[in-house]
Amino acid sequence: MSSKAPIRIAVLVSSASGADRTEFDRFIAVYYALLDAGAEVLVASASGGHPWPKRLKPSGEEPDELAARFQSDWHARDDLANTLQFGQLFVEDFQGGFCVGEPGAIWRSTDLDSVGALIARFLQAGKPIAVVPSLFDITPTGAADGLLILSDGKWPPIAAVGALLAAATQFDNRRIEP
Repeated sequence: MSSKAPIRIAVLVSSASGADRTEFDRFIAVYYALLDAGAEVLVASASGGHPWPKRLKPSGEEPDELAARFQSDWHARDDLANTLQFGQLFVEDFQGGFCVGEPGAIWRSTDLDSVGALIARFLQAGKPIAVVPSLFDITPTGAADGLLILSDGKWPPIAAVGALLAAATQFDNRRIEP
């Protein structure tokens, strides 16, 4: 990225279905792909703190490269253990977002602090957001002015990271041009 300040991306962890190793693996893949690309990452979840009801431990098998990296990375473990609540985020502070997990309905949510409502605010602000997997309802207003990047879970989540960063960089450049 060529701008002076790093692109700021909010990673939203939606774990409505409970502790899930696949969800955790998606999170660390996205988290490290964003960091490795030079983005500044802030992690948020519904209740703040650790997003899953129980801490996910590696299975009995040897951890893969990302899991081993996470286990030895105190900063990443701290980011995950101390997430902000969705309601504490201000969309204006970010160039884009990435939701890991199922957000539900984004335009009909009665809870203004839900992940769905936060995704809607990103889209209304014209900012890109990626959702992996993409099992949610975007009616009635579509994606508004934002860019919605979807995945059905068949592609690795890092495939959406490049598209998100490119769109966030374009958004950031439009914001600072006269």
